[in-house]
Amino acid sequence: MYHQLLLDLPVTKKIDEILSEGEQRAIALGSFFAELALANHSCGIILDDPVSSLDHWRRRNVARRLVEEAKNRQVVVFTHDTSFLGQLSDEIEAAGIPNSTSFLEWRGGAPGCVNDGLPWDHQGYKARINALEQAQRMLAKTWPAYPGEKETGDIRHQYDRLRATLERVIQDVVFNGVVKRYRDWIRVDSLEDVVGFSRPEYEAIEKLHKRSCDVVTAHDPSSAKAAAVPSAADLGNDIVALKAIIEAIRDRRKAAKATA
Repeated sequence: MYHQLLLDLPVTKKIDEILSEGEQRAIALGSFFAELALANHSCGIILDDPVSSLDHWRRRNVARRLVEEAKNRQVVVFTHDTSFLGQLSDEIEAAGIPNSTSFLEWRGGAPGCVNDGLPWDHQGYKARINALEQAQRMLAKTWPAYPGEKETGDIRHQYDRLRATLERVIQDVVFNGVVKRYRDWIRVDSLEDVVGFSRPEYEAIEKLHKRSCDVVTAHDPSSAKAAAVPSAADLGNDIVALKAIIEAIRDRRKAAKATA
């Protein structure tokens, strides 16, 4: 610690006896950004969970300030806060700042394994479809005529991911990202390009969703029926069907723009 802020009060001079943890962090970040503004250099900066204990508005301001700073220097942010990650992503997109994202995980009993992109739960639909296609190709290489417990578990897991991807497609494609679950506002400017979906598209969406729900482990299927799970080839066909829905909506969106 290079400097400390003291309060000139008759009761105490210790800031932690007057201000909350969030207020202390806000002052610390404000001081740090002020120092950066006055510094005559463009050195990189690293922040570790910078918004913990901050209220909503200060978190958004920090996200904007970090993206603004990234125009002049390298900014590295470590965070466990996925809501803040979403805010950062929105500000980065709005500013058009070059960026890269990685995540850390435990692997082989050891921490710190670096992976490109985002974890599955935070990926966009394009990255998810790509991951599904890779997994389907791997399953198809060794898919047996009579799948056992391992193959059944693997295919159920991929259909669980397919269902989640379908829901992300509805958020990002059908409704054009107007509403996203980490945001606290609605992208009204994106509403103009929402074209909804036709009855055949709805039926295709509903069919894929029901098929996924029937396969995933969230349900306990009747063991008496001994119903077979979809094969790796079936999974491939369902991924193709999902991509076709996306393309149909995109094509109608382009056509609507062309005639506007």
